[in-house]
Amino acid sequence: MPSPRTIVLPDGRRLAYDDVGDPDGVPVAFHHGTPDSRRARHPDDALAAEAGVRLLAVDRPGIGGSDPHPARTLGSFADDLAVLADALDVERLGALAWSAGATSALAFAARHPDRAADVVVAAGLVPFEAMAEPGLLDDADGGRHLIAELGASLGPSGAAELAVPMLAPSPCDDALALEHVLEGADPTRRAVLTSIPGAARALADGVVDAVAQGPGGLHREVELQIDAPDVDWSAVAVRVELVYGALDATAPPAFGRWWARALPHAELRILADEGHLLALTRWRELLATAARR
Repeated sequence: MPSPRTIVLPDGRRLAYDDVGDPDGVPVAFHHGTPDSRRARHPDDALAAEAGVRLLAVDRPGIGGSDPHPARTLGSFADDLAVLADALDVERLGALAWSAGATSALAFAARHPDRAADVVVAAGLVPFEAMAEPGLLDDADGGRHLIAELGASLGPSGAAELAVPMLAPSPCDDALALEHVLEGADPTRRAVLTSIPGAARALADGVVDAVAQGPGGLHREVELQIDAPDVDWSAVAVRVELVYGALDATAPPAFGRWWARALPHAELRILADEGHLLALTRWRELLATAARR
């Protein structure tokens, strides 16, 4: 994959992004998960063009080609995206968010309602505050329980200090990242990664990018999964499509039901045979939904 494009933000930081798909299509930002980057998406960008989408896949600060911002918040990254939209003459920017990218996409919609278009959340994680809700984690895997326990006992920084080494090896190269992705995949995930050419490599590229500048960017990613958000979810005025897999233990359907209650204009779909990698298996469909106006 070629090097990303970059813009220089008002404070001098570089923001890295890929601009793929249909250049005249509906602008949609891809919000990656954790530990991921702009490259951890479906490997066939022709699908974006077929869906009529101009896909802007953006590295969050400290990840991939984007400069670090140790004081980053959900709101500050939303402001970075508004600068990117201005630089590209994009009036309204939709979103396709996967996993930990959910809060970033929704923060942009909440903070910049005049610039945001519809949001599609695929297997989105919930804010830390939601994890205290009785029963929310009943169907979640050990990773979600661990974040909940570490966050409650150690706070954002302490929890990130312990969690980051488990999320991505650092330093990391291509071979180590691919091994990390495949070893962490249960049979359901491995089947998806095998069935989509290039998918495992794309996720491995995301792992490499997550720690390419050292662990600081990933550390802040985890902190922001625990920190109180600096945006109000009730301010999300656009339509939000929530898509979850019934077989997903990383972001179980209870997460989608929480978002459906928290957001003013959300619709929830639970797909019976899908797990956490539904953003790969349903990529074409999700892009088409994000492009709907």
